[in-house]
Parts: sequence; structure tokens; C-alpha cells
Amino acid sequence: MEYISTRGGTGAVDFEGALFSGYAPDGGLFMPQNIPSLDRDTLRRWSSLCYRGLVKELCSLFIPADLVPRNTLSGTSGDTGSSAIESVRGQKNMDIFVLLPKGLCTQIQELQMTTVIEDNVHVFAAHGNSDEIDEPIKELFADDNFARKYNLMSLNSINWSRIMVQIAHYFYAYFQCAPSLDTTPLPVVEIVVPTGGGGNITAGCIAQKMGLPIRVVAVVNSNDIIHRTVQHGDFSVAENVKATLASAMDIQEPYNVERILWLLSGSDSSLIKTLMEQFSVSKSLKLPEDLHRKLSETLRSCSASDEDIVGAMRRCWEENQYLLCPHSAVAAHYHYSQPDGIPRCCLAPASAAKFQDAVLRAGLVPQIVPEITALTKMETRSTPLERGQDWAQVLRGRIGAVARQWEAGGGQFAPLGQQGIRGQVVTQT
Repeated sequence: MEYISTRGGTGAVDFEGALFSGYAPDGGLFMPQNIPSLDRDTLRRWSSLCYRGLVKELCSLFIPADLVPRNTLSGTSGDTGSSAIESVRGQKNMDIFVLLPKGLCTQIQELQMTTVIEDNVHVFAAHGNSDEIDEPIKELFADDNFARKYNLMSLNSINWSRIMVQIAHYFYAYFQCAPSLDTTPLPVVEIVVPTGGGGNITAGCIAQKMGLPIRVVAVVNSNDIIHRTVQHGDFSVAENVKATLASAMDIQEPYNVERILWLLSGSDSSLIKTLMEQFSVSKSLKLPEDLHRKLSETLRSCSASDEDIVGAMRRCWEENQYLLCPHSAVAAHYHYSQPDGIPRCCLAPASAAKFQDAVLRAGLVPQIVPEITALTKMETRSTPLERGQDWAQVLRGRIGAVARQWEAGGGQFAPLGQQGIRGQVVTQT
């Protein structure tokens, strides 16, 4: 399996090349050159597997067999920064650089990142929104020499491996919800996905293309660019990003839409390059009619206001005594608006314990666990990124300083695949 850029300006790479990367050098995103197609017998066999077994089978389609036993991959539906930190904190051969939007995530989410005091963890509190902190990361990965010199990779859904593992969510959900695999045609299951950057729905679109009979619903908050794109072909940013209760979805430039459009265009990299370059300049794009038609046939969509969110949180508690986080409530809002019909699964990305303000606004009682209380008493550490600073240059300086410190201790940066190398993870929450 080889991987190519959605914009066609980069040569094919193997899985390791896609894994240890972020944006492709041409500004695009890596995708597998071919999407495997699964038959009914394979689906029936996979339906009996546990989740870990299912992930292993699925990953084996995209990863060389000799790499599977050593790429313990973890896909998260939210809180990327803290999840990424936990996966590498204290590791001797890897540093992580996390950018968080100061004041635009909850206090608990921020504390989960800034209270990790480890030599290999570098947290930057940027005075900007989620779209703005993506820009310096794009710039660093676009500098191919710099990215290769310091072995940069990304742990959010810029990275193909994150998408790959999330594909398994859809197969697992389908097998849990489908009433039977003995009917012809196979029953359809609707999977409702809260989304911001579009990574998880990209995984759903790939699962569809592989032959899984699912209907994917992309649900967003008041930052509704994905909803407008699906409904009207209007891939255009609004005047500003709105702060909502579902803060991890406060995104106006969902970069993974590029992957979805590439998939639906028949892998037309030339078209995608043209469209994305136009969007990059004008922040406004009207999809070609044929491409919009394919998108609207592939995805359903819905937008939920803050009032919709608290209403869904309240209803779920009253009917089920289950406390939803505001992101999960975006999906539940869609579910409550639909008549009973086909089997449906709503993806729930996070714990309500991290979103106490939203819980209180819904008139409910927050569930405060000891681990959360302990965060408020811990030492914190982060580097501010102020407006007006060249954030990419600040990151370059810190990465270079860490590299020099590593080399002074006898380590070295070397080509991928060699043992004892130092790697750098750059991500944003």
C-alpha cells in the first residue's frame, strides 16, 4: 500500500513515510492510493471479532505485515492534545509540542495539558483560535528540509494513521447495531458523528467506500461550514469563529474535507489542488455541481445551537440518567430530531466531567471525579504565543534548541527507520 497527496505534487510514500509526517510537502494530505473493498464474507467474519481484533484486521490492510506488531496506534475522538501527551510523556526518544487555543478550551482541558511537567513535553498557549494555530504547523510541515531534519510528525487527524484507526469505530459500531448480517441486502446503520476538523467523518466515508452499509451524519455546532458544504456546496468560512459549549468543534477550516472531496472526486488530485488553492486565497469556495451532488449523497448533516446542546443534555439525563458532554449532545440532538427508523449509533467523544459549565447551563449537576479535582492543585507550565509573534519561528527555535540539547547528550537525528533516533511530534488540541 502506497500513500499519495490529495494535491498530487508529492511522490508516493510507504506507510512509514505517511506515519512520520503531517501535511504532505505540497500542502495536501496523505491518503492510500487504493481503498480496499470488502466482501460480505469478510464482514461476517469480522463481526465476531473483539474491538482489538477488528483494529488489527483493518490495519493489516493498510500497513505492511512486519510493521503491525510494533504500531500500537490509538485513535481519539476528542481532546487530541492531552491524549497525545499521555501517549508520549516521559519517552526518551520523542518530544511533543502542543499548541492549545488559550481560553477557548475548558479550564480542565487546559490543565490536563499544562500540568504535565516532563522534559519531553512542550505546551504552547496561543492567543488564537483552532484555525489560527493550525497555520504555523502547516508552515513547518511545508518546509520539507526542516521536517525531515527533525523527524516531525503529527498526532492529530492531519496524520493518516489517526484516520485509519478511526475507520474501525464504524465497523465496530455497525456490528453492534445491525439487527442481522443474514439479510440481502445487508441492513443499513446510521452513524451520527460530532465533527469539527472532519477527521472522523473522513474515516466514515472510507468505511462506506470499503463496502460497509452505513449512512454517515456529520453534526456540527454553530460553526457550520461542514453543514453548509453538504447542504449547499458552500465551503466558505464565516466572518469569525463562534465560541460554543462544544469548544473542540469551534473550527471554521475543517482540513479533512479535502480528503473527503478527493475521495469523492475519484482521486482527482488536479481538481483538488485547484479547489484548495482557491480556498486558501479567498476562504470561499463553491463546489462544482457534480462534486456537491456526490457529497450530499454520501453525507447527511445537521447543525446544533448551544440551546440545542443543553436541551439534548437535559433530555438524555431525564430519560437515561446519562450525562452527555456537549460534543456528544450535538449528536444526540440530531437523534432526538429524527423519527424512529433505521438502527442508529451516536458517537460520544468525551467525558462530561471536563465541561462543567455546559452541565450547569443544562441545569444538571456536574460529576467531579478526584482526578479532575487534583488538576487544580498541580503545578502548570506552558509557553505563551502572543498575537503579533511569528508562531512558526518560535516553534522552529524551540525544536532546534531541543535538538541541540539532545545532540549534546550524545544522541543524534537520523533518517527514519534507524534505531535510537530522536523524533518530534507537533500537534494542536
